[in-house]
Amino acid sequence: MGQNTKNTSEYWKDWFDNRAKNASSDYVLNRGTTVRYDELERAAERQFLKAVDPQPTDVVLDAGCGSGRNISLLSGLVKEIAAIDFSEQMLAKAHARVADEKLGNVKLMLGSVTQLQFPNDTFDKVICASVLQYLDDDDCETALREMFRVCKDGGTVVAHIKNGTSLYGLSKVLINMVKRIARKEVLPEYYRSRTWHERTIERLGGMISDFDSFGIFYFVPLPRSIVGPVLRAEIKLVKAKWLKKFGVNYKLTIRVSKHSASTVFLFASKIPPGSAAPSAPAQPSKLG
Repeated sequence: MGQNTKNTSEYWKDWFDNRAKNASSDYVLNRGTTVRYDELERAAERQFLKAVDPQPTDVVLDAGCGSGRNISLLSGLVKEIAAIDFSEQMLAKAHARVADEKLGNVKLMLGSVTQLQFPNDTFDKVICASVLQYLDDDDCETALREMFRVCKDGGTVVAHIKNGTSLYGLSKVLINMVKRIARKEVLPEYYRSRTWHERTIERLGGMISDFDSFGIFYFVPLPRSIVGPVLRAEIKLVKAKWLKKFGVNYKLTIRVSKHSASTVFLFASKIPPGSAAPSAPAQPSKLG
């Protein structure tokens, strides 16, 4: 990461705090650009809601909620939402959104995805959108383990990752290699392979039940003037499921299973102090 001496977590906390302070709008804050691709936004919302499949009885955790965009989408469709973020400034944006939209079933908390302060088996659904690429391999695995722990057996984790097995991901890796050779700063992002995620999820007791993606055909440094038409063409034309394996913005729908002996031991050994054991799951009212 060039001459920067901060660890990855500190770097991104400061980065998101500064971005939340300076962004001209929530859209710029979430997307990093003023250019809007309305078809893409609608497609991404459809993908997200299909993956989560929100039900009126669901208690949901948004692990890394940012400014609260996904809270807005889900609040009216589920029973309760607990949402955490490690950036105070991002969380302030989420608090403002919850107040403006009068979302009464949402509780916001400062926290880390690698150390969730909830008992085992608390949530029906856990969502984690655009967070894991900011964690190194060890922290990413820890975050997945924590999300599986707080999710009920048979529940669903929806993770939005950056797919290293994509044209964009591969081009990003090559460009970063050139930057390092030139001794230029490289952002501490982690574009892991699809296979890495699949194997890690399976080892931790998850089963990928579905996936979707977009961003199959674009790469670094494709000009922004071309990105829009490429994405619009992709949304309209790409139907083959196998091609979706190569999109950079990759959504995984994961079914959590805690039945195997190794998985039961894995989760039981990670119960935080003061939390309920798996045989005594917390009630939804504990979010209030």
